[in-house]
Amino acid sequence: MKTNLTLFTKIATRSAAAWLSIVIPGILVSIIGLIISIYLLGHQPGPGYAGSRAGIVGAILGIVVMFTVAFWSSVLFVLSLSGFALFPSMASGYTLKKAIFLVWDNKLGDYFMEKIGVYVDKVMVKIAEKRATLDATLNKEVIKELKLEVKKDGDTNKWQKKILNYLLKKVNLDNIDWKGDPAAVKKAILAKVKEYIGEKLMPSALYVRLMLILPIVLMVLAFIYDRH
Repeated sequence: MKTNLTLFTKIATRSAAAWLSIVIPGILVSIIGLIISIYLLGHQPGPGYAGSRAGIVGAILGIVVMFTVAFWSSVLFVLSLSGFALFPSMASGYTLKKAIFLVWDNKLGDYFMEKIGVYVDKVMVKIAEKRATLDATLNKEVIKELKLEVKKDGDTNKWQKKILNYLLKKVNLDNIDWKGDPAAVKKAILAKVKEYIGEKLMPSALYVRLMLILPIVLMVLAFIYDRH
């Protein structure tokens, strides 16, 4: 147990570091991009964007004019603004995948398999009286109940619950025969979870790097074509 706790702490620390390594540069790039795009848009020649004050239609026309007059700066502005939500979201997805890999790499997959097995046992008892329900409805009900069991688990910390919920979200349980023998159902679910975890390789950070490079490329293009 002590060894598992140490490994979980190590994985949580590495996952947190990976999250920060994406969010901090991403937010910084977004801030710089926002400042540059606003500066370049504000120094465009012409009457400006006064029409944007004339209600929704004026605002839409203002945006259209903005892209027409300074295309690259406008794209940079939109991307930089969305970066404040985009980079934390990307970081969360990446670090959860990395945590799954580290869990398997450190031979802790059995811990999560056992947890899910316990949840399945409890849920199968709950849905015993609902076997007449349509398969699609029953599937949604089971997944909902499994996530509820994760939430109620007092022996699992917040970080472990994130991994468990991620697994329940990603593992395809649509073709499980919920009306079959509970033991067979449990075996089928655990087999799917094990297959999913076992197939996970170290997630690629390529798309993260591309998203960090893209605003920089747009800054260069904005300075070249939109600076007056």
